[in-house]
Amino acid sequence: MKSDKYGVPEIFEENVNGNLAYLYEDIQYVLKVPIVNFIFRTTALYEAFLKLAWSQVRPSMLTSNMENAASELRNPKLGVEMPTINWSNHYDQATIERIKKIIFTFNYVNSKLLIIASAWSESLSNRTIHGGNQIHGYIQPGILPSLPKINLIKIESAPKEVKGLLLDIAKTHHTYDVASDYRALGRYPEFLRRSWIHLKEFIGTDSYQLLSTQLKKQSIDLAHQMPFPVTINRSLLSQFYSRKEIAGIMGVISMFQQFLPPLIIDGEFFRMMLNGKRA
Repeated sequence: MKSDKYGVPEIFEENVNGNLAYLYEDIQYVLKVPIVNFIFRTTALYEAFLKLAWSQVRPSMLTSNMENAASELRNPKLGVEMPTINWSNHYDQATIERIKKIIFTFNYVNSKLLIIASAWSESLSNRTIHGGNQIHGYIQPGILPSLPKINLIKIESAPKEVKGLLLDIAKTHHTYDVASDYRALGRYPEFLRRSWIHLKEFIGTDSYQLLSTQLKKQSIDLAHQMPFPVTINRSLLSQFYSRKEIAGIMGVISMFQQFLPPLIIDGEFFRMMLNGKRA
């Protein structure tokens, strides 16, 4: 568990065992990334929910239908000019490549996470994902080769400059916590600091907010195209949880459904920032 001083409670990978450890491994295996993302680390506080909710989206996330659906959300067109920064003045080539792979990892998975969050949100709102769409094929599960192990920095133990950056990111985004993406990039403070200066100017603009809204709406449409049903609802959860706990689960899912569209935008911004090209 993390410190109570900062952010949203979550269960980190190094703190799990038993059935939850197997579940974490399966999530990485199916989503093909070497990290259990924030949405799962927090919903793991409601382990029975996570086990059931994951079992309902898992079959669809192994289809090429959802692999292709996620690609529709990935790399949105930002329409902003990137400053030209010679990163080789700050990092050696091996470090630059590692930063690229970290950014790729989150950009690859965040669009999948948004579809999952939208599927759960819709089902919990009694807008069931009925499934039944034709399956176009299946993907090969397993973590994508060459992706690095993601090492997240924790706000409470971060160096002063990085802690300030992370807290400013949360303040600017009006969020309870800082996404894993930023906590991973916090290991490379010069990149994060320089990129954040420019990204911060973009956040809050009308075009940024419109794009975020569009991504959320599109993810809901794509969730309803899942080939397998997602039927989890309050009645089902009442077998495991009190009304108060169910309200907490619904609040967490709603939070991540709002949290993820800006992350997709920010991730594309970081990708283009590292490449120094127009987005």
